[in-house]
Amino acid sequence: MKSNFGKLAFVAAVIFAVLFSHFAYPGGPSGGLANAGATSSAAGARANAVPLFVMPSVALSASEGEPPPATPDDATPASPSVFSNVGSAPPPSLDDAASLVADLTTGAVIESVNPDRRWPTASLTKLMTATVVLDKLDPATRITITEPMFAVDPQDETTLVVGGTYTVKDLLFTLLMPSSNVAAEAFADFYGRDAFMAEMNARAAEWGMTNTHFDDPSGISASNQSTADDFLKLALVIEQKYPQILQTTENRQVYITEQNSGKKVLVTSINDFAGDPDFIGGKTGHTDQADGNLFSIFRYDGHPLLIVVLGTNNRFIDTDKLYAWFKANYK
Repeated sequence: MKSNFGKLAFVAAVIFAVLFSHFAYPGGPSGGLANAGATSSAAGARANAVPLFVMPSVALSASEGEPPPATPDDATPASPSVFSNVGSAPPPSLDDAASLVADLTTGAVIESVNPDRRWPTASLTKLMTATVVLDKLDPATRITITEPMFAVDPQDETTLVVGGTYTVKDLLFTLLMPSSNVAAEAFADFYGRDAFMAEMNARAAEWGMTNTHFDDPSGISASNQSTADDFLKLALVIEQKYPQILQTTENRQVYITEQNSGKKVLVTSINDFAGDPDFIGGKTGHTDQADGNLFSIFRYDGHPLLIVVLGTNNRFIDTDKLYAWFKANYK
């Protein structure tokens, strides 16, 4: 009897010790109620997250554990907009393939129509082209325009000439303001076309632009495809890391220099918003397949606002309508 009583006492002591550990240390290996609640909450947050672009993983201490490798599905979700909704007017009805209005401070989408619809990018392609140029080429480097470069768009090119030599900086003005296809080909040819295109598509993948593909550096081919949602991801990167693109495209006019002759050439923007006080920067696009595209960033109440329209006959008017609607309904 005493032996059985001793065994029972020992078992009871073990059970008490396990229960005490479970409630005294709820974050321990057994999970605990508090930890279970946190896990459930985190799972819910991940399920509702809206992917933006992949952020680099942050190293944690050994006590916090190591995070899994970052993937587009685990991308940082958008925070609520810094803008407050103060009106109830519906957004304008537009005959566009896709459109999007987003707060670039947080990445929050305020209004969108068909944001995941793939569409020919036309010259919005040149935004990605410019990021590669800024990272890979010295602005003082000189590039001479050759016949093959010029042949991509001989009828529409009015600034550059075959045999003319220009700095990378001046060619970037020509790429982004009058949207020169020849300048785009000059950059790609000088760097190595295959390597240049591989870099453009690698960046799209790295930045979470999963519905985007670039087939040429100018956007002439309809095989250049993206979505309004993916252009939001690109806008977030440009606004944070490539302000030179915005500073270039906000200009109405600049002079560039042909290096052989020293001749100054006037470069004029084809963007109707260029020079407006609240226009931070953007890019036009148009081909027969894409119709009109427009990527615009405005400064409203001290914060950047993105408006993208794709596949429209009235890209500036439609952008103006969305901007007017936003200003009437958000503060």
